[in-house]
Amino acid sequence: MGTLAVYGGDLLTPFEVIPDGALLARDGVIAHVGPRQQVVREAADVEVDVAGRLICPGFVDLQVNGGGGALLTQDPDQDALDRITQAHVTFGTTAMLATVVTTSESRMARALAAAKGATLRPPAGARVIGSHMEGPFINPVRRGAHAERFLQPPRQELFERLSAAADGSLRLITLAPELPGAIELIKAARAASASVAIGHTDATFEEAERGIEAGASVGTHIFNAMRGFGHRQPAVVGSLLQNERVIVTMIADGVHVHPAGLSLVARAKGAERTALITDAMPPVGADVQSFKIAGGEIRVRDCACYLDDGTLAGSALSMNEAVRTMHALAGVPLRECVEMATATPARALDMAEEIGVLKPGARADITICDRDLNVWRVFVGGELSYDASANR
Repeated sequence: MGTLAVYGGDLLTPFEVIPDGALLARDGVIAHVGPRQQVVREAADVEVDVAGRLICPGFVDLQVNGGGGALLTQDPDQDALDRITQAHVTFGTTAMLATVVTTSESRMARALAAAKGATLRPPAGARVIGSHMEGPFINPVRRGAHAERFLQPPRQELFERLSAAADGSLRLITLAPELPGAIELIKAARAASASVAIGHTDATFEEAERGIEAGASVGTHIFNAMRGFGHRQPAVVGSLLQNERVIVTMIADGVHVHPAGLSLVARAKGAERTALITDAMPPVGADVQSFKIAGGEIRVRDCACYLDDGTLAGSALSMNEAVRTMHALAGVPLRECVEMATATPARALDMAEEIGVLKPGARADITICDRDLNVWRVFVGGELSYDASANR
């Protein structure tokens, strides 16, 4: 694999900005990071002068349902995952959780197994680092676009069967903590090394807090598909916002959450506890205007995805656009926005030493973009995975 040198622009670690920064990677692992004059002291096999662009860690997306015209839960196979990962890498994502939404047990198991297979293969685009199981243990009254007929009460035997299909690659599960059996399932998921997210929930403040006490550490797409904040009953939103043990994920497309809401979360949680996600559907990276999920028709309008009754059903958002939106509409400093798209989601998965950061010992996952967040080149494990100039 050899050595890679990247230099000639501001480098976001993302915890600091290094003007005229540089990095050197050997065999897919970062060896040195710092000011250019301190780092680039040896000839590399590949040298990249970014010509004033930004050098960022590769984006880490915790919730990718689809992209490139494909939807994993609809087509649970490797071809769909290749199309999805190839689409998302063009927007700067280098690591992602393949998300499996509520459907029949057999189809969920096939999708989880496909995600496991993708973790074992060289990446076709963005690297699949595991799966996110969103459902079926969610509250019917907050199900959003999830098919009601496939929802299940939290049952450990069902979780164990689905977990077995994932074969050690299940990294995140979203559930409703107020449902009977949910607390026990949270503990079982944590024992299986999966992180647990609270989402699609009608939980009160107290019910959400019990879920966090049991081991839940993430809140899935805050504000969406959950009981809202009240000044006398703060509900699940209040719990997620005030509990310092929780990282909240957020769909920053300006549709799922009003810009004022984006700003509120950034102020309440900070960059270290706010993770940007896409909740992406097939339109990302493809000219797709409609698609099906669990037999339901989803249509794209105004850059968002909707059921016929107006219910939001995922997004057409890319990670670079999420970063751009947080910066432009919510007024969050760019460095913090990049942290929300890199180091924070990595921390949610206990992978902060491996991905989402530019430092010695981390994977050489690198996104190079201009100051408007247009992606120029992407390296996954030190290998060039996307070059905008070659794709014109």
